[in-house]
Amino acid sequence: MYIKKIDICGFRNQKSKTSFSFTNSKNIIFGPNGSGKTSILEAIYLLGFGRSFLNVKKEELRNIDSNEFFISSSVVQSDLEYSINASLNKNFSLFLDGEKTGISGIGQNLFPLFFSSNDYVSLISSKSSLRKLFDKFIFGINNLYSDELLTYKKIIRNKSVLLKQRKNMSHLRGWNKLLADHIVTITKKRVDFVQNLNHCIQKKYSSGMEIRYTPSVPDFNNAEILDHEFVMNVLDRIVEKEIAYKNSICGTHLDKYEIFLENRPLRLYSSGEKKINLLYVYLGYIDLFLKEREEYPVFLVDDYDIAMDEKNIDLFMSKYPEMQIIATSVRNNTKFETIIKLNT
Repeated sequence: MYIKKIDICGFRNQKSKTSFSFTNSKNIIFGPNGSGKTSILEAIYLLGFGRSFLNVKKEELRNIDSNEFFISSSVVQSDLEYSINASLNKNFSLFLDGEKTGISGIGQNLFPLFFSSNDYVSLISSKSSLRKLFDKFIFGINNLYSDELLTYKKIIRNKSVLLKQRKNMSHLRGWNKLLADHIVTITKKRVDFVQNLNHCIQKKYSSGMEIRYTPSVPDFNNAEILDHEFVMNVLDRIVEKEIAYKNSICGTHLDKYEIFLENRPLRLYSSGEKKINLLYVYLGYIDLFLKEREEYPVFLVDDYDIAMDEKNIDLFMSKYPEMQIIATSVRNNTKFETIIKLNT
């Protein structure tokens, strides 16, 4: 898959319509800070996930002088061309070939994999950030996973309201029955994904690296005994605690991931070691993505010459000749086939 063209209007610093065309191979967007390089990557990411990679509301993505924004793109996947658009007026909407859709529909045709030099410390140190990253990874190779997560979040939200308000507590077991099925499905997908990703990483990039996944209840990690009845027994045992705490204390929203290197948490290593080993995680995922989908994701790299050293840049150029890379930098680099220069 690759992005052929993107039009941006009313988004970030793009007040009027601006168009950018890309090759299906290596592209660089360069210019001074503040010229809008990262905003182009952000617009692409928004098309794939319906949200920014930054912790901002969609309303904050509008140009200061605009009441709405519109992003349209042409995406080629399996030799077919699709239009993927996003707009925000009163509401935010995603469209695939003119039909309104959700991210599970978009994910079949576009998956933007985003890597930034600003991310590696927070990703490695934050349990919630790692969980979100790996959830996106799983979504990339299983588009229905996002629907599963969305349904789970709605159920856990309703259960939490019930626990806080302490009304209609007779409904609590009904919510737990709904939760149990989703806990089983999501947990098994996470266990399977981590095993496959570890295999890809350890085989080619770092034999001493291991991603460890810990469900909120450790016994949930045993796929052989994990079923609806088993989860319900756990939820029934803790129901009095949850009522006392007025909160859910078990569920996939509390699961944890941690990256280890030689049996030591990666968060304890130096910045350089964190960066290179997180890059190995991405490399392993790209290989897994290719294996599962028989195509590459679109790889977005912000400030690529800070995010990677020259050796790793060359690795990406040579190892993945068929993967589209869209990178940003304050400097030009003639190794890239398509060069887009921005001015302030």
